[in-house]
Amino acid sequence: MPEQLLMDKAQQGHGAAAVLLARKREQQGDFSAALNWYQKALDAGLTDELAAFLALKQRQDGFLATARYLEHRLQQQQSVSAAEADLAANYGLWHYSQSPAYFASNSNSFCSLTLQPVVQSKMGSSQLQLLQQQWQQDPQLSSLPVCFLPEIRINSTDLQCSYQSGQRIQCQYQVLIPEVAKGGFTQLLVVAGEGTANYNNGIVQLAESSSFEVLRHEFAHILGFMDEYSLSKAVAQTECHSDKIRPNLLTDKSQLDLYLQHWQLEKHEVQLQPVESCDKAAVQAYIPVSNLSFMRSHEAQVPDLYVKLMQKVLAKPELIMPVQYFYAYLARQEHDWYHWRLLMEQAAKQGYPDAKQSLQETAVMPTAP
Repeated sequence: MPEQLLMDKAQQGHGAAAVLLARKREQQGDFSAALNWYQKALDAGLTDELAAFLALKQRQDGFLATARYLEHRLQQQQSVSAAEADLAANYGLWHYSQSPAYFASNSNSFCSLTLQPVVQSKMGSSQLQLLQQQWQQDPQLSSLPVCFLPEIRINSTDLQCSYQSGQRIQCQYQVLIPEVAKGGFTQLLVVAGEGTANYNNGIVQLAESSSFEVLRHEFAHILGFMDEYSLSKAVAQTECHSDKIRPNLLTDKSQLDLYLQHWQLEKHEVQLQPVESCDKAAVQAYIPVSNLSFMRSHEAQVPDLYVKLMQKVLAKPELIMPVQYFYAYLARQEHDWYHWRLLMEQAAKQGYPDAKQSLQETAVMPTAP
């Protein structure tokens, strides 16, 4: 059929003609035109083309824009088919989903540290399931008193995580305030978005494609382990001139005796090795092991000494900053004193000293007459 005739038919509401044009334009690489013709097919009632349309729209406009489109489309419908509900789960529109949330049981009966997983799509949920299975199968990490709660599902259009290759993933973490305020966990594990995984103030942020090795690395940051490659100048200036005694980093050889005493180690257990961590702060840093570790390269092994140090940190979980303390700080910035107190009380309940002190200071503050 001549193309002009196809176009005339498609414009008149013939869905099959619009599909043929959409596929032809897609093969030609004219994705904007292809999207337009797919939309014509959908308008004509050919809902089987929705998956193809969404895949192309995601390629053109990104995950979040596609999720918003689908959310708007489904809101206009009186009913949602099983196929549409499955697509909704793929794009993190959970109120249409029928699939059960995943929960991995824990082999440890005692939890020094409890992680609350958060996902924003079916892909993130599947990846979380894989990561937790790998955790349980890992002889080192599964021996730690660490537990995972059932996943919390947040709509992608609410969490709004970034999809920027090579950049740190950022999400709208404020939407998690109600969950964080409930307590019952100490850290968030967010599996959503794409980009560079990171850990910040009680939030482990993984990509939906992050490997177990990346989870292992970011988890160690919760326990105070530092990167063993060159830190950014800003981080190096702060961390490399700090008096904190890190599990895996000494900023001066003269710290060795204090380090051994703090971690209750024998001198023969430690072999100092220079690393580049503090180069941008003009400080020569050292790690306590001679071999390449997972804090320098994700794929490297976790030294036995580091597992021992992890266990020592977890023996005093009250000293690990809970995510509720960070959220209390965010509430304070917004002058939201109700949530500040609620969150600070949750952090204090977990024994975090700074939270206890903050509550004590507010209790004795004089009030205006």
